[in-house]
Amino acid sequence: MNSVTMAESLLVMDHDSLKFNYALIHNTSIMKILIPFAKDQWNRNTGSEVMDMIGRETRRYRYTPHILLQKMLLDELLGLYKIPINKTYTKQDVVDQCDRIIRAMYEEMKRNNKKFAHFINGKDPRRIELIMEYQMHRLIESISDKKISDFQLHQIGDALEEFIGSLPQQKQKQIAHELGIFQVTSSTIRQLILSNGTTVVFAAIVQVSGFAFYTTLTTVLASVFGLIGITLPFAAYATLTSTVAIIANPFVFLPALLIGGGGLLKWQNNKMKKAMAPVVFMHIMLGANPLLEPDWEAFINA
Repeated sequence: MNSVTMAESLLVMDHDSLKFNYALIHNTSIMKILIPFAKDQWNRNTGSEVMDMIGRETRRYRYTPHILLQKMLLDELLGLYKIPINKTYTKQDVVDQCDRIIRAMYEEMKRNNKKFAHFINGKDPRRIELIMEYQMHRLIESISDKKISDFQLHQIGDALEEFIGSLPQQKQKQIAHELGIFQVTSSTIRQLILSNGTTVVFAAIVQVSGFAFYTTLTTVLASVFGLIGITLPFAAYATLTSTVAIIANPFVFLPALLIGGGGLLKWQNNKMKKAMAPVVFMHIMLGANPLLEPDWEAFINA
C-alpha cells in the first residue's frame, strides 16, 4: 500500500461512505456530541444517540455531487494537517497530496499518541500499514473488558467460523495453528474465547488474515456493544466516544472552557478531529469498490 492506493481508493469510494466520512470529520464537534454522548451513557441498551447525530449530519450531503464530496474530503484532511490546498493538474498532484496527508498523520500520531508510539516501537516504518494495524488493535482492545452474554458468544463464534471458512485453505490452517486447535468451528472458537479471552483470539486471526478481517471485526463488535446495524462505522463510534470521554470529562472540560473560552474549544475540536482522521483514512483505504476504476480526468477537471 502507498499514497497511490489512497488516491485511487478515494476516487472509487461509494457515495454513502463519502457522505459519512466527510460528515464525521467536518461536522462533528465537541458541543454537538456532548448531549448525545451523555444520553448514550445513560441508555446503553437503546442504540446510539451519537451515531444518530452523525447520521443526521450525513444526510446534509445527500444531494452533494460525488466528485465534489471526494474533493471536500481530501481538502478536509489537508486542512486538518495544515497542508496547503493547491489545485491539482495531474494524477501525480493528487498522489502527492495523499502522501503528505499520510506522512503528517503518522508523525502526528507518533508525537501525540503514546499508545501508538509504543505500538510502532521497533517495527519497520510502513506508515500506512502501521496506522491501519493500530486501528484494528484499538478495536480489539475495546472489547477486552466487555462482558459477553451466551447469545453474543454464539454470534461471535458463528461470525468468525463463517469468516475463516471464506479464506483460502492455507490461511484457515494457519489460523487453526495460531489458535492451537485442529479445526475452526463456532464451538472451538467459543471455548477459546472463554479460556483465553477475545483479545487473544481476534489478534491471532488478524495476524493471519490482515485487513480482510476488518469488516467482520467491526460487525462482531457492533453486535456485542448492542449497536445492531452499525458495521464499518463502529470504528468511528468507538474512537469518537473514547475520545469524547477523555476530552469532555465535565470535571476537566467545563472549568477549562470557562478559563480558556473559544480558543480552548477550537483546540479540543481539532484534537477530536485528529483522533478521527485515522479512522476516516482506514475507511478510505478499505471502503473502495474494487469493481470501479478511478476517473482521474473527472476528478482533476472538477
